[in-house]
Amino acid sequence: RAGDLPEVHDSIEVDVNLMSHMVTGDGEKPEKIQPLRNNEMLMINVATATSVGVTRNAEKSRTNLDLRLPICADKGQRISLSRRIGSRWRLIGYGTIV
Repeated sequence: RAGDLPEVHDSIEVDVNLMSHMVTGDGEKPEKIQPLRNNEMLMINVATATSVGVTRNAEKSRTNLDLRLPICADKGQRISLSRRIGSRWRLIGYGTIV
């Protein structure tokens, strides 16, 4: 019904919290996580939605993401952030939609 769902976003601003080391599989050495860079692709997960976003105006604790697929989410909702390392997406932290 109209008005029941959160707003649909093509781009979002996110407060970023990066972990100190990347999540890895068995037998792999965890790498230190580098800060976000401009024009970097990140996979985001919001509730059950998954999309890929390109960072814009990346700062230490905040970035804008231009999304390839729109998402339906409320402000203040948490998202997970993953970076492509080799052929896999690795969890690097979380963020909060501003």
